[in-house]
Amino acid sequence: MKHLMLAAAALIALPGALAAQDTAPEAAAASTADSDGMGEAMAKLSGMFPTEPLTAEQQARLPAAERLIARIMPEGTMAEMIDKMMGGVLGPIMELGPDGAATTIARQIGVESYALDLDEAKAGELASLFDPAWQERQKREAALFPEMMRDMMATMEPTMRKAMSELYAIRFTDSELAEIDGFFATATGTKYARESFLMASDPRIASASMEAMPAMMGMLGGMEQRMAERTADLPAVRSFDALSAAEQAKVAELTGYSIDEIKQSIAVRQSDDAALDAMATAAEQPDE
Repeated sequence: MKHLMLAAAALIALPGALAAQDTAPEAAAASTADSDGMGEAMAKLSGMFPTEPLTAEQQARLPAAERLIARIMPEGTMAEMIDKMMGGVLGPIMELGPDGAATTIARQIGVESYALDLDEAKAGELASLFDPAWQERQKREAALFPEMMRDMMATMEPTMRKAMSELYAIRFTDSELAEIDGFFATATGTKYARESFLMASDPRIASASMEAMPAMMGMLGGMEQRMAERTADLPAVRSFDALSAAEQAKVAELTGYSIDEIKQSIAVRQSDDAALDAMATAAEQPDE
């Protein structure tokens, strides 16, 4: 269940990617470059998880394992799970995001949407300056997102089924596969196979995670303290401002960013960190 949940959670970032699209030629060129870089990164990631080929014995068990996985993960299961998640878990989470006006403005002026402090009227006025159709654009993007997630899960499903079939062929003997298959061939087994995946999208799972969130957030302070103690004997990290002019120039030369650009990026990051700290503090406050 965990790998499916993580895969779906990772796709939550898609609206930001959709929102960042630009039709300008230079944006298209940048997108192509980004795609090339992403392909290289994915190739490197794939190389980080080498797999041993199946032995002859495991290969012989593979057909039985494939039949079993077909019962455990019927075709369309992952897409159906996403439909359930959008209605019960991901949908409410996405609604907590910034409103469309703030997102539109932030996209055009190069800041994070949560860094803007604008009331609804002003935000709408400014958003309309950049995009007169921002409200309709947001609606269409929001409607497209569940469709894209469903399509992606449908695309992922065959590879997941293949990987699981190989794992079952590796980890279970012929007799064990037969016993497991016997259970899933029953009405109860069929129901279990279906419900075990769909239960991962039940709001109760999200609710349980949210209940643990305050305690988990509270642990972050302890983790930072432990990290500080573990590295106390190391030299202090130098900030960019602490570098000499010559050292700053060297950083700029090697990174390709000007000193002004680096300082501006640092300021943005500090603002983001402050916003995240404020969110964490708010999350720790008891409800009144």
